Amino acid sequence: MQFLKISDTKVTAIKVIHYEHTNYMGRLHGGDMLNFLVDIGMLSAMKVAKGLAVLASLDDVIFKKPILLGDIITVEAETEYVGNTSMEVSMRAVKGDETLVEATGVYVKVDDLLRPTVVDTKIQPDNEEEKKKYEIALERRKNRKVNTSSRYNVSDPTEGLTYRLISTIYVTPDMTYDGKIISAGKMLKVMDDLGGALGLNYIGYEGYGKGDTVVTVSANSMSFYTPVRLGDILEMRAGISYVGNTSLETTINVIRIDPENMSKEHVTTAYFNYVRIDNSGRPVKLKPHIPQNDKEKRIFEEALLRRKKLLSHY
Repeated sequence: MQFLKISDTKVTAIKVIHYEHTNYMGRLHGGDMLNFLVDIGMLSAMKVAKGLAVLASLDDVIFKKPILLGDIITVEAETEYVGNTSMEVSMRAVKGDETLVEATGVYVKVDDLLRPTVVDTKIQPDNEEEKKKYEIALERRKNRKVNTSSRYNVSDPTEGLTYRLISTIYVTPDMTYDGKIISAGKMLKVMDDLGGALGLNYIGYEGYGKGDTVVTVSANSMSFYTPVRLGDILEMRAGISYVGNTSLETTINVIRIDPENMSKEHVTTAYFNYVRIDNSGRPVKLKPHIPQNDKEKRIFEEALLRRKKLLSHY
């Protein structure tokens, strides 16, 4: 058994924000930021696991400050607690002394067949600051609830919503880490793009430079129930579940389809939040949406509870 300090697990990456990372206003896409975060989190987990580690769940992610074209940011991660096969990892992006976005998540060590396997390394806090991080991570772990039976629930939570989109993609080698398993960051990027497209449809987006747009401001906690491999088909369903004054929430549900037999498994369901802004970056009022049926009313009420939880982070 090996023991590491939390500081021993730290991994850092320097990111220069290029054109391909930004929207036409020069702001970093939320999906690209999620990609940066979960990739650096994976590297910290692999440093501890001494093998492949995959994302099992991601807690609420709050985008605190806009990140702009040309910015140089530091993305870093630390592993704060190790269980039997899983690791609690914290991630953040900073510019100078300013924290731009923070996230926490769970990674699981897997073998070549993507089965969970034991992590032989444990965390031993070195000082009071590390003890506090360790205790907070342990508390997160105790409070986290994952329903493993959700893996086989392939029903569409967006069915019946007034505003919805469905997108189907094929998992190609450029979407994977190693030519075998999908990059969680790449999948989150595609999910964010779909949610953003739905938001743009809602505001009547007319194209590049022709009016308002939407930007990602947060992603609610999500769990990943089944691995996605090279050659799989992903069906992504998105629906608007809440519309507020300047922000809206989209429900994004991802289903894995095995191309050999067309069987389906539930990968994840997430909630991405967007704000409508004008060309100067100021929030703009959205047209109201009144739930049209009992399902929309129920989903709207559930979204209000998630919104209340998110606002408690600020």
